[in-house]
Amino acid sequence: MDSKTTVIDELIKKENYAIELWEPRGLNPSAPEVITALEVVTNSFLKKLRQIQIDSDLNKSQQLEKVQRLVDSLPWNDFDTEEKEFLADTIAPAIASLGFDPWSII
Repeated sequence: MDSKTTVIDELIKKENYAIELWEPRGLNPSAPEVITALEVVTNSFLKKLRQIQIDSDLNKSQQLEKVQRLVDSLPWNDFDTEEKEFLADTIAPAIASLGFDPWSII
């Protein structure tokens, strides 16, 4: 397994929105159903991102286009500002592991 896949796989295994991760961000945890929704959305995104990463038929430009569409398809409007920022911060390392600047995509 290469390092690109490792970043994505580690994020998939991790509880990215665990209660103890909210306080360092200066936030009170969102409702449990919102935290569950964030986890589901994030894991779905990461699994699709991993597929883009391992698809050897895609060149870098095609990968970027697919990643951009994937980010755009996230249900951003389902979350408040802090939750959106938490989501963006969580997926950014996975996008960066593919060699893209996440902040130009998110």
